[in-house]
Amino acid sequence: MLKKMLINGRMFAILLLLLIISLYASWMVNAQLGYGYSWLYEVYDTEQHIARYAPQNRFRQGFETTSVADHKRVFQQIVDSVHRNGEGLEQIHYAYLSRSIPLLHQAELVHLQDVANLINLIHYLGLACILFLVICVIFELRHRRNNKVRASGLGLLAVSATLLLLLLMAFVIWGAKAIFYQMHILIFPSDHQWFFYYQDSLMSTLMKAPDLFAGIALQITSLGVLFYGLILWGLNRRLKRTRASEG
Repeated sequence: MLKKMLINGRMFAILLLLLIISLYASWMVNAQLGYGYSWLYEVYDTEQHIARYAPQNRFRQGFETTSVADHKRVFQQIVDSVHRNGEGLEQIHYAYLSRSIPLLHQAELVHLQDVANLINLIHYLGLACILFLVICVIFELRHRRNNKVRASGLGLLAVSATLLLLLLMAFVIWGAKAIFYQMHILIFPSDHQWFFYYQDSLMSTLMKAPDLFAGIALQITSLGVLFYGLILWGLNRRLKRTRASEG
């Protein structure tokens, strides 16, 4: 009984790590594509949102006079900066009345630096998951070879379906927005501002937060599940070949 639990525990750990790594890989792909801001900009009617709230901003003037190309440019500069340990955030400007105006005020700079630090940590966690996965797979293969255990493709799919169902249930029960806010509370320093009203932040207005992040989360999750499915398909084919050779 204990041996069976250990086998199932290892397989569960392997599939969980594969899911995490798949989501991590999807996140990196999305980052390379600018998190899809160019098309999500249209989906969320961001131009009209900026036209409405930018004139109400209490810290910056004239952002409503900038073009769609400017909006996409400064967003990409933010993405590039947070993926370079926050370098360049203070140099992000827009033009108004022949003046170059910093896009971000101090509280926004602090928050985005926190985001950059989080991204660095995620990279380390991703690498740790990959290393742990390799170790788990080595132990699992040795166990199966020594004990002539045959893995079930159906079992892989059942455990994987359970993991994906738990992920889906979390979003259904609590909602994307509630999860988004709670993660900010748990992750970022309590004395650092992370919630910004549109009237206080061009960053928040530019991103139509938190709506944009729901779209980004959907992109990352969808592509991650696709990656995960492809990996499982490959594993299942491998298992079939192994069973055929053993038979």
